[in-house]
Amino acid sequence: MEFLKIAILLVLGLAYATLASRAARSALQQGPSFPSQTWRWPETLLTTGVVVFFLLMAIPSFTAPPVRIDLKAIESALGLYGSIILFVVGFLVFRNVNPIQAFGLRWRSWPQGIVAVTITLSLVLPAIYAAQWIGYFLCGPETDPQPIVSFLIEHQSLRDRLSVVLIAVVAAPLAEELIFRGCLYGILRQIGGRLPAIAVSSLLFALIHGHAPSLAGLMILSVGLSLLYEKTGSLWAPILLHAAFNGLSIYGTLQWPDLMK
Repeated sequence: MEFLKIAILLVLGLAYATLASRAARSALQQGPSFPSQTWRWPETLLTTGVVVFFLLMAIPSFTAPPVRIDLKAIESALGLYGSIILFVVGFLVFRNVNPIQAFGLRWRSWPQGIVAVTITLSLVLPAIYAAQWIGYFLCGPETDPQPIVSFLIEHQSLRDRLSVVLIAVVAAPLAEELIFRGCLYGILRQIGGRLPAIAVSSLLFALIHGHAPSLAGLMILSVGLSLLYEKTGSLWAPILLHAAFNGLSIYGTLQWPDLMK
């Protein structure tokens, strides 16, 4: 019986790996849809500064116990995300960079895009959850979840939960995809090609979340976001995938809070 279970798991794992690899190869097929923006040193300098800012805020979390957050901290984070979006977009416009063209925001293939987002989400979720389970296992049973997850579990008022939804499903996907997929990935792709750009941007994306057990899972998510951007040529696609993943995480936390403790 144990042998049969192992055999079934191996077959399922092989089938999953085959589907995922085929999807990745399909996304990496060179096509004309990816934005052809030429990034120059001012945009590179700005993007580097914003990424370093995120890293400086996150790095202390790897060496110290998680900081307990409150509603005021979440509202401040919302303001910060909004300010970053406005500043970056304003800077690009000042530099005569059209964000609509630079990030493929004039998306005419929404139905196909939604299908691509759904397929990508279904492919990355098993790998993300497996990686997070391994991460928590390696870090030990006393490892705390991310502070915003603890806040969501402990605070049940409508205002508290709406604030979490707003930052996780709206503000974070918009700001983080603008920086890490739209700007950083585009710049790294121009400098070194797609695979190095995926690797570096995914590592940095995982690090800015400041949570060791989630590093591998977040890197997998970031790889999926980058491949989806390549496949669709529009930043709307990774924004939607990011929002959907965060929304599912919130739903899972509210439905099964004991799994997150």
